[in-house]
Amino acid sequence: MVSSNLRQHPIAIVGAGPYGLSIAAHLRAAGVDFRIFGKPMSRWRYHMPQGMFLKSEGFASNLSSPTGCWSLAQYCAEAAIPYGDTRKPVPLEVFVEYALAFQRTMAPEVEEALVNRIERRGGLFELQLASGETFHARQVVVATGLEHAAYIPPELAGLPPDLLSHSSAHHDLSRFNRRDVVVVGRGQSALETAALLSEQGANVRLVVRQSSLSWAAPPAVESRSVLQRSFSPSSGLGSGLQLWAYANAPDLFRVLPRSIRFQKVKNVLGPQGAWWLKPRVEGSSIETFLGHAVLSAEALAGRAKLTLRPADGQVLSLVSEHIIAATGYRFSLSCAPFLSERLKSQIKSERESPVLSAHFECSVPGLYFTGIASAPSFGPLMRFLLGTEFTARRLTRRLASSASALPHAKYQKAGAE
Repeated sequence: MVSSNLRQHPIAIVGAGPYGLSIAAHLRAAGVDFRIFGKPMSRWRYHMPQGMFLKSEGFASNLSSPTGCWSLAQYCAEAAIPYGDTRKPVPLEVFVEYALAFQRTMAPEVEEALVNRIERRGGLFELQLASGETFHARQVVVATGLEHAAYIPPELAGLPPDLLSHSSAHHDLSRFNRRDVVVVGRGQSALETAALLSEQGANVRLVVRQSSLSWAAPPAVESRSVLQRSFSPSSGLGSGLQLWAYANAPDLFRVLPRSIRFQKVKNVLGPQGAWWLKPRVEGSSIETFLGHAVLSAEALAGRAKLTLRPADGQVLSLVSEHIIAATGYRFSLSCAPFLSERLKSQIKSERESPVLSAHFECSVPGLYFTGIASAPSFGPLMRFLLGTEFTARRLTRRLASSASALPHAKYQKAGAE
């Protein structure tokens, strides 16, 4: 039974990062009632290192607004901040300032409250907030981004927290000044973390399982011929027909066989460094161990001991003051603590990811997943800011039509009598 004395709202958005804010902006413009929860841009503000630059080019680093007028380029022009569509890396602090200005204007309804639990009761979702409030929503959008998705390989997971952390745990890397640190990984996060650590005075060693590092190519020059642009079109994900298709045809990705979808999500634009980061890594004092797989890790007299196996098979040990696992993110339903176990059991999944309809809806009617959680259904696009545009527009059409079909013309706002 559903308690009749709880407030009801048509839509609840869980998460106030780029995807949640973009969806809220579109719903607001469409006149659809909703509530959105989360600290705006929390992961970007507190879990990404100071001094970082975005991997995406400037033109592909926008949140989605209904009119398309709230771009990073427009914000930088009005704030007199240097900007370039391409070949000018976007500083983290500039993007965060832009996103917060977007939120204040386009999604001022954000409630800085955490959603502790979501359960389905009857035809409604019951949400419990950390503040103690409980209310019902007819539809819920999960837009938690990388929250709860940090991945640490099992070979490292046994180390205690004082010796091991994920790269997302460090906003201020200066704490490692003059300390010995091992970074594990080969993607943008690993390479930029290693560079920042080295530049701030740490003794850095980089452990990479693969035999080489991979670097993204610089953006294509604008003066290419029509033939060049036809065979290798540019997109927000990069140049080439394949990347153009991933950026512009996520619906086609959905119809690919499951094995191909998961393989593409994992490998397309997989672990690699941005073109502008290469000289900072190769010209640094970082000691790099290429082709070294981590076999095990253990605490030894207050330090971390890694046992590595290089390609030649000769086992090698590294001892360090701290290990940073820059090993990426993997969304898993089992690691979403705000979803009740009963609700999780009702969600059809593939490899711990929800199976989604063309409207981002999972097998539980009225429950939607976005961002990295939707990548196995819609492709690599959903791992990037560029995916906010398609997501916000597609979801808004669905949610607006569903809300208009409800028998209640109005819902009580938070705090209303």
